[in-house]
Amino acid sequence: MKACGTGLGCIAPTRAAGLVLLGLALGGGPAQAQGTDGPVAAEPLLYLALVALTIGAAMITAVWLIRQQAATAEENTRLRAELADALTEADRRAGLLADDHQRLVVYAGPGAPDIVGTLPKNLGVPADPAAFLAFSTWMDADEARRLDAAVAQLRSRAEPFRLEIERPDGRLIEASGRTVGALATVRFTPLSGLREELAALKVEHARTNGMIETMQALFDAAPVPMWVRDEDERLIWVNDAYAKAVDASGVTGAVTSQVEFLNEHDRARIAASRRQAGHFSDRLSAVVEADRRNFHVVDASGPFGSAGLGVDISDAEAIRRELDETVRSHSETLDQLTTAIARFDDKTRLLYHNAAFARLFDLSTTYLETAPDHIGILDQLRSRGILPDDRPLRDVKADILAAHRATQPTEALWHLTDGRTLRVFASPEPRGGASWVFEDLTEKLALESRLNSLVRLQGETLDYLREGVAVFGQDGRLRLSNPIFADLWGLSAEFLQAKPHIRSFAATADVSIRAVQGEAGPSWATFAHAVTAFDEGAREAESGEIELSDGRVQAYGVVPLPNGQTMLTFTDISDAREAERMLRERNEALENAARLKSDFVQHVNYELRSPLTNIIGFSALLRSAETGPLNDRQSEYLDYIGTSTSSLLTIVNDILDLATIDAGIMDLDLTDVDVSGTVGHAADAVRDRFRENDIILNIDITRAGSAFRADGHRVTQILFNLLSNAANFAPAGSVVNLKAVRANGEMIFSVADGGPGIAPNEVARLFERFETNPSGGRQSGAGLGLSIVRSFVELHGGRVEIQSGPKGGTTVLCRFPLARDDQDLAAE
Repeated sequence: MKACGTGLGCIAPTRAAGLVLLGLALGGGPAQAQGTDGPVAAEPLLYLALVALTIGAAMITAVWLIRQQAATAEENTRLRAELADALTEADRRAGLLADDHQRLVVYAGPGAPDIVGTLPKNLGVPADPAAFLAFSTWMDADEARRLDAAVAQLRSRAEPFRLEIERPDGRLIEASGRTVGALATVRFTPLSGLREELAALKVEHARTNGMIETMQALFDAAPVPMWVRDEDERLIWVNDAYAKAVDASGVTGAVTSQVEFLNEHDRARIAASRRQAGHFSDRLSAVVEADRRNFHVVDASGPFGSAGLGVDISDAEAIRRELDETVRSHSETLDQLTTAIARFDDKTRLLYHNAAFARLFDLSTTYLETAPDHIGILDQLRSRGILPDDRPLRDVKADILAAHRATQPTEALWHLTDGRTLRVFASPEPRGGASWVFEDLTEKLALESRLNSLVRLQGETLDYLREGVAVFGQDGRLRLSNPIFADLWGLSAEFLQAKPHIRSFAATADVSIRAVQGEAGPSWATFAHAVTAFDEGAREAESGEIELSDGRVQAYGVVPLPNGQTMLTFTDISDAREAERMLRERNEALENAARLKSDFVQHVNYELRSPLTNIIGFSALLRSAETGPLNDRQSEYLDYIGTSTSSLLTIVNDILDLATIDAGIMDLDLTDVDVSGTVGHAADAVRDRFRENDIILNIDITRAGSAFRADGHRVTQILFNLLSNAANFAPAGSVVNLKAVRANGEMIFSVADGGPGIAPNEVARLFERFETNPSGGRQSGAGLGLSIVRSFVELHGGRVEIQSGPKGGTTVLCRFPLARDDQDLAAE
């Protein structure tokens, strides 16, 4: 609002005052508000004044409105003129932009930008603003991403940019962005002339640099050595593999030091080949990491010199040599096979054959080395009468050619005229030709025939066995059985012919397996587990016994067979078990009798010792002078009593010794036994009996040594019993020989008499207790002498032998081992 001067222009305050007064007039004045005490005559004048004031204010307001309207109209006219000038200038500038073939994108805020200008139509750029702003629709994706990123940096950080954008057709557009005040502008201008050429060169330069850097990265990462030389054959670039191969510190060090990968002779050869042919390609060797390796080197000339690389083919060479060795080894192996093998090419010419092929058809090596074709070989075999004449040769040739052209292996049987049968297997090769395998089945067919005969023979044998036999496969189903098996379990022929599973036998059999109370005995479940179980360890045969519900006892066997099969056998042992039961009962009765006899003997023995000791004591007392003199008859009676009591005491002592040995509580008192003294004591004890019977005792201990390790008392007891036995059987006037010999690690005592001898079938019975042989003897004893002898000798670890000649005479030998210590003897 402009400042008011004098005149009608400044009526706004007056208009306001008039409005106030008008309000007061219409609403009542203060006097009226205070009451009705004022004079009444003044009110009309006041109303008139107020009306006049209101009319004046309205006129003043009307005049001010008229003047204000005139000023506004003048201002609008001026603004229209300025707008027309601005539009004209904008049109002129827009025309200038349009004529310059450029397009300007102005970003003023977060909304859509303003687009001014157009680009030439031959550029193929969309004219529609929305399509134009979708940069990826009319330029490459990489270029669109690069431009979007530059525009985003311009709008967010006010970073200017200038880009050359290559259209798919090769045309270039320059995009430059900068800020103008608060606006961000991007100008799109097509390049032409020198600018276009310069931009194209820049793009091509960037592409070339990128290509070079990419190839540089590839060459540096390549595992093969690469190098570049100038025209003077000096290294100007190498890759990392080259530097590593020559043990350089790096690629720079390798180039600076000119460290060469190949030797001088090879480099000269490469240079000569390049000058002549422009390139070099051959195998060379180089030392890498202290190992000489083979490389395939390729080197080629270029505008600035030459470049080369070396591919390590050492492993390939090793593999090739190994392949050659393998092929040779396979050939040698195939030559050892009995199966004939031959390989023909796609022209049916022979490429390879093993020795068995030549032997099979009796073909000479000279002929086969000429690489004959398959048809020619067949012609020769037919002419020699090896191939049969039952088929025309053209049919055979047609089969051969068909086998070569087939895509799958073929198989046929050839029956030769000499009776052989061949299995012919033809396998086509991927690169043409075929491999032929000729297997001689003659022996195999003969073996199969013999096997079938053997199977039939075994079947007949099984049918006539007295054992029930059944064979089950690894799936648990019956393979074969004999009639005894069917009769044993009461199985029908239809059931067995159906090859039932073993688990179905328990429910089908007429008889069952009787369970043993309190024990987990065998059952059909046990047999089923043995047949069908998959055990990791080795399968072992099992056996046992079962009792059937009809009272029969069967001995069963579970026998593993090859290929996972199992055989069950059942043998009726009912009679054998009944006989065994009877024998067991008899044995128990005999053992009880022997035990009763031992108990009786031991009881009687201990009961006899006390009265026997009293008799011996009182007999000795009667002989003493204190009891008075004895007449001859009394003295003779006392002699009889003494002799009888001594014999009885010897029998009682022998019985006690045997009882102690049987109880296992007898201990030997091992000492160094004087051979001479022990033999003398034993001889003195029986000297009176020898003198009474007019028998001469001959003792020979010259080869016995002085002593040996044993129980002296028991040895004396052994010799006494042997001499007593000899005195009983030796005839009057004869000689009894007692010898002691140390030989072969044994001390051997032998007592030989000239008695009637012993029959061979009676020798074993002599060692039994209470067994006597009065034939030829003067008196019959208790039958414990030889039993005591054998027990004492065996307690020493020795053995007793009895030798009896055909004309009489008996020799008893007691062998005592000399190489036994106290601990071994005590343990026994």
